[in-house]
Amino acid sequence: MNSTKKTELINLIKLYIRNWKLFILSFLICIGFSALYIFIKKPVFKISANILVKEDSKGGMGGMAASMMRGLSFGNMLGVGGGAVDDELEIVKSYSILYNAVKDLGLNIVYNKKGLIQKEQYYKNSPVCLQSDIVNMADTFLYYTKFEVKIDKNEQVKVKAIYKRKEIGETTSTFPVKIPTTFGDFTLDKTPFFKSGKNLSMEIMFSGYGGVTEGLMREVSIVAASKKSNVINLAIEDILTKRGKDILNSIIKYYNKYGIDEKNAETNRAVEFLQKRIDLMESDLKSIERAVEKYKTDHQLTDIGTEAKIILEKSSDFKEKLIGAETQYSVIAMIEDFLKAPENRYAVVPMSLGIEEKSAVESLLKYNELLLERLKLLRSTNPGNPAIESMNEQVDVTRQSVLITIQSIKRGIEYARDDLRAQEQIFMKRIKGMPLQEREYIEIKRQQEIKQALFVYLLQQQEENALKLAVSNPKAQIIDNAFAYNKPVAPQKLLIAIAAIFFTVLLPVLFLYFRKMFANKFNTVSELQSISDLRITNTIHSANKQILFEENDSSSVAEEDIRYLRSNMYKMFDNSISQKTLLISSMQREEGKTFIALNLAISMAKTNHKVLFVDADLRNSELSSLLGIKNTEGLYQVLNNNISLEKVIQNSLLDENLYILPTGTVKNNPSESLLSANFKALCDKLKEQYDFIIFDSTALTCYSDAMPIIELADGVIFVARVACTENSSINYIESLIEDMNMKQVMCIINDVEE
Repeated sequence: MNSTKKTELINLIKLYIRNWKLFILSFLICIGFSALYIFIKKPVFKISANILVKEDSKGGMGGMAASMMRGLSFGNMLGVGGGAVDDELEIVKSYSILYNAVKDLGLNIVYNKKGLIQKEQYYKNSPVCLQSDIVNMADTFLYYTKFEVKIDKNEQVKVKAIYKRKEIGETTSTFPVKIPTTFGDFTLDKTPFFKSGKNLSMEIMFSGYGGVTEGLMREVSIVAASKKSNVINLAIEDILTKRGKDILNSIIKYYNKYGIDEKNAETNRAVEFLQKRIDLMESDLKSIERAVEKYKTDHQLTDIGTEAKIILEKSSDFKEKLIGAETQYSVIAMIEDFLKAPENRYAVVPMSLGIEEKSAVESLLKYNELLLERLKLLRSTNPGNPAIESMNEQVDVTRQSVLITIQSIKRGIEYARDDLRAQEQIFMKRIKGMPLQEREYIEIKRQQEIKQALFVYLLQQQEENALKLAVSNPKAQIIDNAFAYNKPVAPQKLLIAIAAIFFTVLLPVLFLYFRKMFANKFNTVSELQSISDLRITNTIHSANKQILFEENDSSSVAEEDIRYLRSNMYKMFDNSISQKTLLISSMQREEGKTFIALNLAISMAKTNHKVLFVDADLRNSELSSLLGIKNTEGLYQVLNNNISLEKVIQNSLLDENLYILPTGTVKNNPSESLLSANFKALCDKLKEQYDFIIFDSTALTCYSDAMPIIELADGVIFVARVACTENSSINYIESLIEDMNMKQVMCIINDVEE
């Protein structure tokens, strides 16, 4: 792979060396154009200016909002307030600012003096002046009109107006010149810079302000000096430094004027607005103060915090009493349920429930004592004893009495509990209402404080705006007025020289590359290998039709090419050529197949082999003229008229072992002759008589005569020629080898350079 790349590189270098004249021509052309460009091109200078955007607080509503937001904790996070340089940049390079600069400087009219090669521009020193007779025409003019002016020594003026290469007006007169056009009348007159007695040829371009402004927006560079500074850099490139300076200074002037006008207009609007707001705020403040007074009176409030503390302490006492009452009520209710239950008729009432009512406790103790006496009596007496029955009646009466007492106590506790609940609801309602009252009071109070703060702030802003109206400072502080650099930025001679050298090399390389890419024929073996996978076995360094091979010849063709071809052919036939047939063909005429076939036949004959050269090109045979032999009867007559081979085969004067079978006189149907059975029988017969047979056929792309020979031949040699064989023919050879599954095949290139 590395060897292949190295070879390709060497071939590429050789190609460039062979075309050295092309590089010399390219060098002369590039240097010539570069020198002409530098001579014609006017030097372009860079003009710059620097301004500082002041960050004084804005008046009016913008400043009001900024001041209020800066008072908040997150105001700085939002980036509110202060001068925004990015916004000012957009204003400086805005259409309206540049439009005013264009209009002020009259940049919509360009005056050029025609020279032999280049033009000379005027700026405020033109010898003539062009004006439109229509007032403010340039404000709405959307067209680009050229005026060609010629003035002779006698001040006779000839003017021609042209729009889109079409003449729209023409006149000849003396100064002042009235020029009627499709768009209206124009007047051309002299200026103090006009010099009499000389011929003058000029070109004047008249445009609308809008079109020139759009062009200026693309030409002027207006950027921030850095992200952390408020400095703005203005720059423009122009061949006239005075015009460039005037443009930048005019932009700064109109930017400051814009800032002052905007500030005054905003301040006046703010003054009117502030007075209305102050009157309204004063009225609102009085209404809110009356609302505070009424709210306190309606809710009997003096100090909401102190009253809330007292109410909360009382509410806690009521809550403790209510919990105690609820507990006693629950205990009494449990005892009542216990006494009512039939299964507890003789059961002792538990006394550990924490009853606080003394009468209830005493009744229960007596009832429990009576139950204990009954229990003792049952242990010593039978259940049916009258004493037991009497005791049971006594227990029932006592339980009923105790139950009535318990129920009476329960009702008393219930009344007390309900009363405590009612009082608790009153306090809770008061407590619940206090946050609402406090919130409502705070809202009213907040509105009062806000209105009061706004009222004071509006009074301050009113005074500040009065001061701003009295003093109007420009928005931009000029750091550097417009200045021009001494060294021109264009044309850059070094870059032009580098470009010339670059194109000196590039143009020939591209020419050779595209010539190779679009060529349909190969010029070297390496080119052929780059477009095809066809294996090339030999190369021939001559395409002459002369017979070159001689026994003692040591030339490159004889020694290096023909013998090497013969050796490779032996290898193709496994070093055995006995009774072998070989076809030598090409894709088209003039590729040297006959030259190679004949020299190969001579080479084979000189190795003491009996060789027959068959001229099977029945279309355009060249053998008879090449060798000077008779061609009246030959292969065609053998195949069609059954003439014997002995009559047509001729001895060659080139070598005693070489015999020639010419084509003969061909009348018609050459293809059918080679397709006949006679041709196959002839091939078999020739193999018996000769050691080696070479067929020279017609070109493959011209006729199909070679196809029958390919099928019968033991081997095939395809010949291609440099700068003659088309690339498509090589592809055809590849497909033919693949389709016919050829094994014994060789491909050679003819006319290869040393």
